[in-house]
Amino acid sequence: MNEGLKNFLSNLPSVSVPTEKLGLKTKFSWTLAILILFIVMSFIPLFGVSSSYSLNFEVLQVLIASHFGSLLSLGIGPIVSASIIIQMLQGADIIHIDTSTKDGRVLFQGMQKIAALAFTLIENAVYVFSGALTPAGPGVIFPILMFGQLVAAGIVLMFMDEVLSKWGIGSGISLFILAGIALQLVNTTLNPFISPPGAVPSVITAFSSGTPLDALFPIVAIISTVALFAVSIWLQGVKVELPMAFGRLRGYAIRWPVPLFYTSIIPIVLVVSLVAGVQFFGLALFNAGMPIFGTFQRETTLFGTQQVPISGLAALLSPPSIQQLYISATTTGITALQVESMAVYTLILVLGAAAFSFIWMYLGGQDPKSVSNQLVSSGLLMPGFRRDERLIADILKRYIIPLAILGGAITGLVAALATFLNTLTAGIGILLIVMIVYQFYTSLMQENAVEFKPIKDKLVGDSME
Repeated sequence: MNEGLKNFLSNLPSVSVPTEKLGLKTKFSWTLAILILFIVMSFIPLFGVSSSYSLNFEVLQVLIASHFGSLLSLGIGPIVSASIIIQMLQGADIIHIDTSTKDGRVLFQGMQKIAALAFTLIENAVYVFSGALTPAGPGVIFPILMFGQLVAAGIVLMFMDEVLSKWGIGSGISLFILAGIALQLVNTTLNPFISPPGAVPSVITAFSSGTPLDALFPIVAIISTVALFAVSIWLQGVKVELPMAFGRLRGYAIRWPVPLFYTSIIPIVLVVSLVAGVQFFGLALFNAGMPIFGTFQRETTLFGTQQVPISGLAALLSPPSIQQLYISATTTGITALQVESMAVYTLILVLGAAAFSFIWMYLGGQDPKSVSNQLVSSGLLMPGFRRDERLIADILKRYIIPLAILGGAITGLVAALATFLNTLTAGIGILLIVMIVYQFYTSLMQENAVEFKPIKDKLVGDSME
């Protein structure tokens, strides 16, 4: 990398790093302020968008923490895309930046910032000028206005994420996703003013009006949501603990955990994003007269009038919910397409998440060889074995690779089940909530344990240990 580019990346506008360790109260204050700003921005309508605009793919809102039709119509999509691409290039050794040094971290963050800005410009341009966001009137004025607003909001969001990573708790991207899912969960559970109403108001209305059968599917949604939350929380705690010892401190040993969800949420996010992308671009191509991924027709659904895939790959990746299966079974009968879409969707999520988990393990520097190098550099070794990175890597390979693949497959299965059972948040939402909350808990225990542990003990005791 030449000196001119290094100087450019090092001098990009950035949020200053705290000069001293921040207390828990200060971190909570910054986190709350950024969270409120994010929620406010997500409800400010985009000037120039048609009032008749409707969303076809709700799962995209969960994945990219967006609120379509608002200033955050693309949410964290450009930031996440840029981060994943840069990390993949670094993991594949295409770019060479030593992130263990201060200068290396500054350069790496600068590259991520430039990439995020590029993705913000490109993705917003595609989204606006392709007609995915319907303008309020003819001509180019409204699209240009929408593009300008979305780019400005995207840049603000980039700095909000940076503020949170340096002055708040955990990652801004994780917080924004969590806030979006939480808002959706509250709406679909308690809000009586949306269409269809929330599950609890629907149950109350059904029993008070003397039609208890109408409460069946809202009750199923509530029970399945709670059940999958319990399963996800239990799975989050599943891990294999390997004995480790410090070579220079005899008699001092620790247990190094290898969790079932070894690669965390990245693999399932990538798979669901890919599925949503096929459906999204399939609709865009169909409207442009190129039904490459399938054909669509306008239907009245639970979420209003939408264009629904009826054939091709897009239809196979749009499985029916348990309620839709029941309606089909009692009217026209369950179709072959519905059965095929359930099988294909499940296979894509399970196999795709397992494959992405295996790939991401290597791209993210979490493979046995990289982990072995990190452990030996930290002075850790396996009791009873000589200090040899290759030997430790061979032992870790027995656990890390199977757990990475199995964990990815299980996340895919849970996401598919949530989709079929029509839970109160999108299929992947339950997993994201559990994993992100656990990440915040881990961050607090590592960085502010003295202040946070008494608060945690009062709330949940030792149940999270």
